[in-house]
Amino acid sequence: MHILLIDSYNMIHRARYGFGSGDHFVTFNFFRQLKCEIERHKPDIVYLVDEGRPVQSLSVDQNYKGNRVKDKDNSFLRQKSEIFQIAKTMLGVRYAQHPERECDDVIGHLAQVKHKDDQVTIISSDTDFIQLLDTSDRVKLWNPIKGIFVENHKFDYVTWKALLGDATDNVPGIPGVGPAKATKLLSSNEAWQSFFTTNPDAQGIFDRAYAMIKFKKVPDNEVLYLSAKFDDNALLQEFTNREFKSIIGKAWPKWQKAFGDLNV
Repeated sequence: MHILLIDSYNMIHRARYGFGSGDHFVTFNFFRQLKCEIERHKPDIVYLVDEGRPVQSLSVDQNYKGNRVKDKDNSFLRQKSEIFQIAKTMLGVRYAQHPERECDDVIGHLAQVKHKDDQVTIISSDTDFIQLLDTSDRVKLWNPIKGIFVENHKFDYVTWKALLGDATDNVPGIPGVGPAKATKLLSSNEAWQSFFTTNPDAQGIFDRAYAMIKFKKVPDNEVLYLSAKFDDNALLQEFTNREFKSIIGKAWPKWQKAFGDLNV
């Protein structure tokens, strides 16, 4: 089985800043992107994975992701809600969300536990998913912006990133440690031990960053899974109501095939 895992907010974000205008352009761009990835990777099953609250990372540092401004764009928030509603009720894909875990954690659970014997492709431009790549090519990470499969990191990715920190998520790194310094530290056990011996404050910073960056375990019985068979008539009506003319015309049979061939 080939499983396609969609980092939904990552795809919605790209849809938001793609070409278009009007009341439904985010929805339009999202579903066009999704269809494109399904046609490209030809999966048996597709998951759209939603965000939950990062409870465990917030327990490590209450400022985790504290640099992000709450979105007040009502049009965007409405379209985001509509995207998930369509996905849950008529699209032929699986929806997954844990209320107290991030999307990344759930994707990690799906890739490493629930579908541990399947081929898995993750669709995201978020480099944190590098920590899921293994040496067997069972799990792959497709960057839809660059249009490439991302290669595994030379060093343990979580350790590497914990040294540097992650400004996007407001995760502090060790002051003075950049990529060159991190490479030096990870290339030599002696350099690693000497650095933390002579910089005792660095250990606490590293440990906190590691705990926030490392994907958390997810109990499968706590994940909300929803799915519905592909309903082409209902989806066509949704797209017709939004006047997605380039979809509902001659191109519609391709949409029927892309989603109709999926297993729910």
